[in-house]
Amino acid sequence: MKHRILAALLSAALFLSLAGCAAAPDIPQPTLEELLDQVNAEHQSIQREELDPTPYLRTSLSLEDQSKAREYMTETFSDYDPDLKLEHSQAVEDVNYLFEACYYAYGLYDYFGGHPAFDAAQEAILQDLEDQNTVTCQQLEQIIASHLGFIKDGHFSINQNHPAPFQIPFFFRQTAFLKTENGYQTVDGKTVESVENHADLDELFKRSISKQGQIVYYPVLLKEARFDGQSEFEKHTCDEELTVHYTDGTTETLTAEPWKQYFEHLPKNKNTELRQTKGIPVFQFNNFNTEYRDEILDGAEQLKDEPVSMLDLRSNTGGDSTMGDQWLSTYGNTGRSFPSNNESFSTLNGKSSGLSLPDKWISHDNLLILLAGKVSGSAAEDLIENACNLENVLIIGENTFGSLLANAGYIELPNSKCSVTMSASYVFLRPDSDPFEEFRGFELDFWVPVGEAETLAAKLIQRLSGAGE
Repeated sequence: MKHRILAALLSAALFLSLAGCAAAPDIPQPTLEELLDQVNAEHQSIQREELDPTPYLRTSLSLEDQSKAREYMTETFSDYDPDLKLEHSQAVEDVNYLFEACYYAYGLYDYFGGHPAFDAAQEAILQDLEDQNTVTCQQLEQIIASHLGFIKDGHFSINQNHPAPFQIPFFFRQTAFLKTENGYQTVDGKTVESVENHADLDELFKRSISKQGQIVYYPVLLKEARFDGQSEFEKHTCDEELTVHYTDGTTETLTAEPWKQYFEHLPKNKNTELRQTKGIPVFQFNNFNTEYRDEILDGAEQLKDEPVSMLDLRSNTGGDSTMGDQWLSTYGNTGRSFPSNNESFSTLNGKSSGLSLPDKWISHDNLLILLAGKVSGSAAEDLIENACNLENVLIIGENTFGSLLANAGYIELPNSKCSVTMSASYVFLRPDSDPFEEFRGFELDFWVPVGEAETLAAKLIQRLSGAGE
């Protein structure tokens, strides 16, 4: 009954009419009530279990040395000149300082191999520098990053140059598919028998939204890509085509659309924006910055009574994660805190921080759509993860950044002034049922190219609420 009320509210409040929609194929679609029942069940299946921080503990660091981390961590940053030339001795000093800082100040030092792994990387970097009388700061940064790919921590970077690769999505949308009892079928009824080199069809085919606003499935491949603060904004092409074999003996070759990082700046001199798409209010802010906490939380106040609304996190790079907790608490009227699917532990002693509320399902009548993409990182991902404890949430877009294993602290190399991001002493753990992986980010409820997510989400609600009347 609650979902029927929701559908009625949507129809009344948004003046939804299918007359304005583009013509769409006649394919089976659930009602909005049926869709929300399905997604709510998927979200409720994420259960926080007993989590063990033992593998992440700093076993090589003595109690006496644990306090030395603060000698390296900084909150102030010098001007960085990538073209500044360093003498060989200055570059060596920076390298030695970095690895000394990693030992004393990086909370995941032992987890990522300890002395054997870090010492080998340090030796390789110094070997690369051996015959160079001078290097620029940028060259030093690149040499260091090229030898630290074993650090599988989405926050770890040198001047936003991440040593380990992230996973970016490629969409194959020439043909729309439906998921049926007999497997994946095209709209005209051809059944997929196999896809070459991809045995797990459920992993390959992702629930999506067609350009007409209907629920369909498209193949989506995740491929590795290095992020260095620049190359991710260039166009990437997939190195693979898909050959689909159908049970009628025919085949089809599918080609992926190119991928490019999405980032949408807010209007000049604005920290937040409230707009409308097809009558649905959309609230956007691009960082959990405490300086405009009140503006961000005011957005939750403005959305919480709307029968349907969107929170646009596609350009949100993270920040203070406690603000995401406050945003959800304000939106969901839950009080001061919000349940969490993750738990943070000290890597020094294994004790829980005690900051996360136990996993709990929060009943809620209205529909909140979260828009996400590969920029959505850290605190933005934390909000997405916790929102899976709230009834009637849909997550739409591309897989997120993939940086929830640790938090962000900073050191600065003395000569190059390279800024290195690393976590000092906390690790954030989550259950196996959680749809998040470091570097991959979150599995979404609906996979669509991030630049189209807002429009397609509105079309989806338009169609399904009309079907549910």
